[in-house]
Amino acid sequence: MANRQMSVFPVTLSMVVTVLSAITLVGTPAEMYIHGTGLMGMFLVGTSIGAVLTAVLFVPLLYPLKLTSSFQYLELRFDSRAAKLVGTLITMVGAVLYIGVAMYAPATALETVTGAPIWLTLVLTFFVSSFYSALGGLKAVVWVDSLQAFVMVAGVLAIVIEGTMRVGGIEKVFEINQAQGRINFFNFDPNPGVRHTVWALTFGSMVDILGRFGVSQASVQRFCAVPTQTKARIAVILTVPVLILIWILSCLSGVVMFAYYADKKCDPLKAGYVKNPNQLIMYFMMDILGYPGVPGLFVGSVFSAVLSTVSSIQMAVAAVTWEDILKRPLGHLSEVRQTYITKVLVVLYGAIGTGVAFLMSNIGGTLIQMGISFVGASGGPLLGLFVLGSFFPWSNWIGAVVGGIVGLAIPLWISFGAFFIHVPRSQYLPTEISGCPVNTTVLNITTVPPSVPLTGFNTVYSLSYLYYGCVGVATVVIVGLLVSLITGPRATKETDPKYLLPLFDWLFCCLPRRCRQKLQCGIDYENAKRFSNNEDICKNISENTKGDEQQISMLQLEDDHKYTSDDKGLSRLQRNSEEAAESLIENNKEHSL
Repeated sequence: MANRQMSVFPVTLSMVVTVLSAITLVGTPAEMYIHGTGLMGMFLVGTSIGAVLTAVLFVPLLYPLKLTSSFQYLELRFDSRAAKLVGTLITMVGAVLYIGVAMYAPATALETVTGAPIWLTLVLTFFVSSFYSALGGLKAVVWVDSLQAFVMVAGVLAIVIEGTMRVGGIEKVFEINQAQGRINFFNFDPNPGVRHTVWALTFGSMVDILGRFGVSQASVQRFCAVPTQTKARIAVILTVPVLILIWILSCLSGVVMFAYYADKKCDPLKAGYVKNPNQLIMYFMMDILGYPGVPGLFVGSVFSAVLSTVSSIQMAVAAVTWEDILKRPLGHLSEVRQTYITKVLVVLYGAIGTGVAFLMSNIGGTLIQMGISFVGASGGPLLGLFVLGSFFPWSNWIGAVVGGIVGLAIPLWISFGAFFIHVPRSQYLPTEISGCPVNTTVLNITTVPPSVPLTGFNTVYSLSYLYYGCVGVATVVIVGLLVSLITGPRATKETDPKYLLPLFDWLFCCLPRRCRQKLQCGIDYENAKRFSNNEDICKNISENTKGDEQQISMLQLEDDHKYTSDDKGLSRLQRNSEEAAESLIENNKEHSL
């Protein structure tokens, strides 16, 4: 955790670039170009809500535990190593999938600019990211991520400014998009099969950010690297304006790009100048940024984005694999050898991700859809495990294991089925090529070839990709609770309240404490918090004083009675503990004087 000495700002930037990768810089403009602005507005609302909920829920839950791996929480909460290993498995699967998509993004884009084959770009990306991740550790990754965030913003900003000037101003940009039917921010259709609706964008993006920021090892590793819990919350909250800035710039680049080619009446995609929508932004950059060094700026921003994402995920999943799987059998090795094994794991996951990237080259659709699909299919079940453990004190380890496995299998099956069995071919919005040169080869990309209608159970493949994460969360919670009921609910007194979140205390804060305690299965979070504070006092006193062991032991003995059912007795024990602690602190002060 970098000894918890990292500053807030670089941690914030590192968390942002872990989420906004080359997938965002390359895939988002392509999405805006071929489908309009449907993804732009409400996605920001859901993202902001997800970041705020992370600061409110998961930072206070995980930061005080001082865990190396975020999945140690699952082992502590469920008293089961199997539950932790399920979380580790989900992380490993999601990591290699996302690394593959992230590495494929610059490879397909740079093919347009340099003509370099995709395989060469993938191999170079693998070597560079693995090199500085393995050698530098978390501090190197965080500081490099911070620098890369500025490069990303500079590159996209250059495209937006120059493109807007070429079109004739931001007003004309939106006039052209409006006239061509591209401005479509709000769609309230409740049908879950509609690709982009207000509901899909809000709930899908909220779950996506909760999974990435709240419980993923990459983000937990970062917000736990700052000195205090308050600063950890600030670091998470500050991601919101940075996310909004980069997201809006990425979306604007696609809107400006469409206005530019619509004004020229020459769509490079339909005209056959590029092979797929993901290559559009690079083609546009080469078309308008002919100044020396400027194209290299955007190429650098794309590579910065992919390197930041890949390196962060490699570091995180390598740490998880060591801590949760290999540490037990290999923990007796020297520290040097343990570090060497961790670095080998970083390289190994990079190599596997590179293999997945070659697989992604056979998938249709925009990169942003690919990224959200696979992140949701793996991030949703992981979030579901933490929700199951922190909100439901009677859920047991069997429910967590079964729910986690089923919750991972179902969204992965839907996402892979949608891509490989029923490849989604969404209708591209119409464009013109009347202004292109006469010898242009026209590609028929605006019409969708006839396909067999999905009927019966196959209609599940028509589900909007934004809901995959929600499906994962719901499956883990529902299956986990059912299995826990069937196999015997866990006794609430066996679960330490520090591993739980007082959901009903927040939802029904106006109810009397006794009523809220019944809703919380008999757990009194208020007294539990007070006793936890007393334990911290005892620890601080024991660290700073050599004597008075008997008084300290008395305080700790009183705290051992925190699960008694007598509320008056609890209040009396708590009050006596606080008075004794205060008296002891005063005595120590007088002694030191």
